[in-house]
Amino acid sequence: MDTKSSIIESNTIENHFKIEVKDDNNKEQCTDLLIEPIIAGNINKPVKSSPTIATHFLGVIYTLVSTSIFVSSTFITKELSIDMLYALIPMALLHSIMMIIHMKLIKRYSLYRQSTKQEIFFLFINSFSFSTGAFALYFAYRYLTLPDLTTIRFTQVIWTAIITAVLYCEKPSLPMIIAILLTTTGVIFVAQPTFLFSKISNTNKINISNNPYQHLIGILIVLYASVAMSIMVISNKHLLSKYKTKHSLIMLLNAFTIFCVFLGNVFYEYNFFRDHMQSFKNDFFNWRYVCASLICLLQIPGLMLMQKALKYEHPSIFTILQSSAILFSLILQNIFSSVKSNVLSLFGSALVLTSILIITGFKFINEKRAKKKALEQNSTE
Repeated sequence: MDTKSSIIESNTIENHFKIEVKDDNNKEQCTDLLIEPIIAGNINKPVKSSPTIATHFLGVIYTLVSTSIFVSSTFITKELSIDMLYALIPMALLHSIMMIIHMKLIKRYSLYRQSTKQEIFFLFINSFSFSTGAFALYFAYRYLTLPDLTTIRFTQVIWTAIITAVLYCEKPSLPMIIAILLTTTGVIFVAQPTFLFSKISNTNKINISNNPYQHLIGILIVLYASVAMSIMVISNKHLLSKYKTKHSLIMLLNAFTIFCVFLGNVFYEYNFFRDHMQSFKNDFFNWRYVCASLICLLQIPGLMLMQKALKYEHPSIFTILQSSAILFSLILQNIFSSVKSNVLSLFGSALVLTSILIITGFKFINEKRAKKKALEQNSTE
């Protein structure tokens, strides 16, 4: 997933790539994305795009292709029995190098500039929430199937709306309340805690870990990842709007931080839990790891396609299309894997998808109404 997923929306990409547009003052503005499998970060602000059918069609195609790249690369890596936390190290390193080249040679930005204590604090919050969120997402993949992971991952849309409403003291709307209830119910059906679903037959529980407590731990970890990514999106928007922080700097810090986290995890695990160099050679110097790491590199062109998609499509529609990652993961899991999803898990995924449709659809309609009202006011004047 991307990295889901992911990466990725999202705010992945949480990742954290950008699309540049120019305002009337020719200042750089960006729409933030998460890494693999990923949501539009600046979802409250629509991106100007051509209204033609052709460009909208391109936006849809780019979004679906990029989403399928994130989901399929994550699924294949797991099927190759390679941990995503290891397979993503080359991608994170290449991403960091690309961001340095982008800043120094293309944009000619300085890698250091004087910042206030408040800006440094929000930069720390941004990098910490992204790096720990991305790490938690792929760590949880050790305990969950891809559909379960992707479903819980996309609850980030709801957490972002809730946190924003709390911070700005907004009264929760009816669609938000309905979406929250649907999301909560969907997460329960995906998690299937034993104290609520103790009578499920063994044949229906095939998608759950042999240890139900490990499955529940995985759910809690990916829930933290979703909340952390939401905090990253909100802090990112705050840095861009209040402190005018260069988006390239934010992306570079996030890319380098997650690379350090992945590398630190390898150092920690192979020094304290494994047989040092021999285990390291067995896990990293084999054809399966090479294939998995090369496949994960495809997430970089996937992120480029996401950039193009946001040029042609409204962020709310983009988020709805990106939630197709849940459907892609269900198809891959139930066709190509021996581990299948049960009916309750499928129902939970459907509830989360419905909540995403409600919250993003409501935002899209409100923006259209506000735009229409502004045009009518301008015409009367």
